[in-house]
Amino acid sequence: MSEQLLKAILRLFAVVAHEDDVTQQERDQIRRFLDEHLSRAAVESYLRIFDDYVQALPPRSAELSAELVNVEALCKEVNPLLTQKQKVVIVLELINIIQADGSISAREEALLNAIGENFKIAPADVNAIKTFILGQQVAALDNDHILIVDASASGHFQKSHHIVRPHLNGFVAVLHVETAEIYFIKYLGGSDVYLNGVPVKSGRIAVLAVGSMLRWEKDEPVYYGDILNRFKKFGSYPRLSFEGRNLSFKFKNGKLGLREVNLAEESGNLIALMGGSGAGKSTLLHVLNGSDGPSQGQVLINGIDIHKNPKSIEGVIGFVPQDDLLIEDLTVYQNLYYAAKLCFSDKPEAEIDTLVMKVLEDLGLAETKDLKVGSPLRKTISGGQRKRLNIGLELLREPAVLFCDEPTSGLSSRDSENIIDLLKELSLKGKLVFAVIHQPSSDIFKMFDKLLILDSGGYQIYYGNPVDSIVYFKKSINLVNSEEGECHECGNVNPEQIFNIIETKVINEYGHFTNERKISAEQWNAIFKNNYRPFSVEPSKEVPHSTLNIPTRFKQAHLFSMRDIQAKIHNRQYMIINLLEAPVLAFILAFIVRYYNVDDKFLTGYSFSKNLNLPAYLFMSVIVALFMGLTVSAEEIIRDRKILKREAFLHLSRSSYIFSKISILFILSAVQTLAFVAVGNYILEIKGMFFHHWFILFSTACFANLLGLNISSAFNSAVTIYILIPLLLIPQLILSGVVVRFDKLNPAIGNTATVPMVGDLMASRWAFEAAMVSQFKDNTYEREFFVYDKTMADADYKKVYFIPELETKLQYSLNNFKSTEPDVQKKVATDLKLIRREVEGTLEHTGQTLPAIDKLDPATFDSATYTAVTTYLEHLKKYYVNRYNTADQSKEKKIFELTNTPEKQEAFNKFREAYHNDAITDLVKNLQETHRIVEMDGKLIQKIYPVYKDPDPEHAIDFDAQFYMPAKHFLNRNIDTFYFNTGVIWSMSLVLALALYFDVLRRIIDGISNLSNPLYRKK
Repeated sequence: MSEQLLKAILRLFAVVAHEDDVTQQERDQIRRFLDEHLSRAAVESYLRIFDDYVQALPPRSAELSAELVNVEALCKEVNPLLTQKQKVVIVLELINIIQADGSISAREEALLNAIGENFKIAPADVNAIKTFILGQQVAALDNDHILIVDASASGHFQKSHHIVRPHLNGFVAVLHVETAEIYFIKYLGGSDVYLNGVPVKSGRIAVLAVGSMLRWEKDEPVYYGDILNRFKKFGSYPRLSFEGRNLSFKFKNGKLGLREVNLAEESGNLIALMGGSGAGKSTLLHVLNGSDGPSQGQVLINGIDIHKNPKSIEGVIGFVPQDDLLIEDLTVYQNLYYAAKLCFSDKPEAEIDTLVMKVLEDLGLAETKDLKVGSPLRKTISGGQRKRLNIGLELLREPAVLFCDEPTSGLSSRDSENIIDLLKELSLKGKLVFAVIHQPSSDIFKMFDKLLILDSGGYQIYYGNPVDSIVYFKKSINLVNSEEGECHECGNVNPEQIFNIIETKVINEYGHFTNERKISAEQWNAIFKNNYRPFSVEPSKEVPHSTLNIPTRFKQAHLFSMRDIQAKIHNRQYMIINLLEAPVLAFILAFIVRYYNVDDKFLTGYSFSKNLNLPAYLFMSVIVALFMGLTVSAEEIIRDRKILKREAFLHLSRSSYIFSKISILFILSAVQTLAFVAVGNYILEIKGMFFHHWFILFSTACFANLLGLNISSAFNSAVTIYILIPLLLIPQLILSGVVVRFDKLNPAIGNTATVPMVGDLMASRWAFEAAMVSQFKDNTYEREFFVYDKTMADADYKKVYFIPELETKLQYSLNNFKSTEPDVQKKVATDLKLIRREVEGTLEHTGQTLPAIDKLDPATFDSATYTAVTTYLEHLKKYYVNRYNTADQSKEKKIFELTNTPEKQEAFNKFREAYHNDAITDLVKNLQETHRIVEMDGKLIQKIYPVYKDPDPEHAIDFDAQFYMPAKHFLNRNIDTFYFNTGVIWSMSLVLALALYFDVLRRIIDGISNLSNPLYRKK
């Protein structure tokens, strides 16, 4: 207290005490006040100053107005220098001074009321202070701001609160001044009463500090929490009872985490859970809040078992984990705003805003509302503000029971006190608050109403008043001064004493501490059970109060999406990289592959038609789409893992969350692939294929999005996920049919005729094939001639490769059908069966008949049959020659119409060069294949011209098809490769979406992890 302030207070005392003259009793009260605030040497000096002030006062006027003006001036002088609690103390001292002579005059009353008004102390509080000071009998203290502790069991108090202690001689009065939330006590009687271990003199008034304890012989102590419980006003909230009965918890590996823990609490208390590392504090917290079910015992809220009937207490429990639940890229306001929107579907926008702002003001975060939360490494708000904001996420909905896991971890002492102050305020509003606490300061420790201590192995070793715990453990090992729970001089307690006692080590013969404890956890548990007096609460029959009103799944999806979009927009690096990544990659890739031969005298510059790198570009485009889709989604769920736990705790929809993630990623992938195709196709002068290319890459990126979300959901580390990305991309590269042709794969996984199953599992195979086939047959040029080219290619294959192959096999059969060698007989039988099968197919196609076909069997085959079949094949060859010539003539006629003048010829050449690419044509026609026809499974397989080949109608679903076919057979109809392949990619995406929803990959990985755990296998 400054000298200026002290002198101003003494002047105020002088004005009020100056009636006719200051009495000796009043002067003694002034001396006592100075004794409490000054050294003994300074008391006399300031007492003389007080006397000088009294002497300097003019004779008391008959009118009060002058004195009231003087009082008001003095109040204005000291007002800015005093806290509200100090103002209350000054008013109390003033009343003590003016009543010291036995009465309070009307003038003193008026001055006192004027001071109370200037100090902003409610008149009811001023009256309560007067009643408290003047009342010397219980009957004179009947006021709703006063609590009486005495031996009387009768309810003769109309307004006062009451606590019975049968062995107390006299009574203790406790005054509660609501204006400053301060408590005073006064004891009148003959018992030896101790306040925090310090004797209380009868008639003296003292401040009741947080965590204080009143004690005397034979009676149970009166704790600070007991007193607060009498003055609490819970408003409209119903009373809530909370019980944990014989709680035990066993981990999956068989280890016990909790052993028969008991507790019983009710609304309005702040409970600390303490214990050494690994003692089971967090485990107990998760069992109590319903996150984990106990292996034995019950947790009851108002008699409802929360694990058996979770729906009945939905929204009643709140949980603040130790880890951050904040979205770092949102502002402080937005974090609370979206939390509120997800909890209260019934509140209008204005009410949500008001609620959020009120919580921010209560948390002291109103000034930071527009700041981005930031990460712990890139701090925008302090650690204490982050903790308060985390608690604010739960405060929004005001749960009846709140659990906080180490809310002060990593904070400064000041921030820690602010957090516990906040939790204490919540409990005073009628909430029940549990907090795991570690190394609390004295002030924090005394704020708790109850303390539960666990020891190693989940043993409960204490449950009761926090300050009493120090006395309890001191007595347990017979320490000197075991009755002292706190320092008599400073009033501080040292919670570390508890764990020093619990974990005291055995000293060996050399005087060194060993690793062995003097008293084990089991022994402490036995001591506790012998001394424990069970707490009990009367189960409330009221329905637990919940304000939670969860939105519909559709609205949740909308809110999740808007929250995610805002977070992404605020992350500038994320947005810049993801929006520029696609066009930059497209530019780099297209620029590199924009090839033309500078030595070609017929070329004056770049020509789309002659660019040999177009297949590579289309293939790399698919890989880029996979890469972008994976990288943009790989961290999406793992980044939200902690937030998802909270939202699961609130019973928010997982499907809505997943839908929102998928929607946003699909939109982002649509933009990325759109930019990629726009830049790449422009540079490479790819015309008329924009939609086809974009939709193929978009479908591929969406597949990669869902693949990334699955691995993001399944693994616990972002590093693991990014290590996995190459493992996911490399098979897509190798098994796409480009880097290694499918007929050149290891025979164990490939085949020479069709795309193997491992290839069909790759999205890159379907995407690349769709891109190549579409680019070839759906470009503006090829659409004009595809039907002619298809007929000519089919006829060319049949007359050049197919029919000669049949003739060769027929000749071999004629030459060897009478052979007695088993191998030869087997080959003849196989060849005849193949010839019959293939000829029957041509008969169906041409509509002709061939009676001799029935003799294509080793038992009936002869030269006549050979002649008949050979004659038919000759006619068949002529048929295909005619088909070829007819189609060729039609094509030539159409070309002639387009080129019959030099101008048309030049335009046609430009038209062809703008849309037709030679490298793509060679690849889809498979002209580099040396084996144009192969035999497999009793059939002749066409290897050349796959892009002109019709699907096999024998297959209901034509997955087992050749690469680059123009259409696929599906349910008795042919579907264009573009639509079929993109449909397959979307079907694969749907499978991944279902796997994500049911968390299939994570279940598999957890199952493998459990099986690899020796303890789990043993169990």
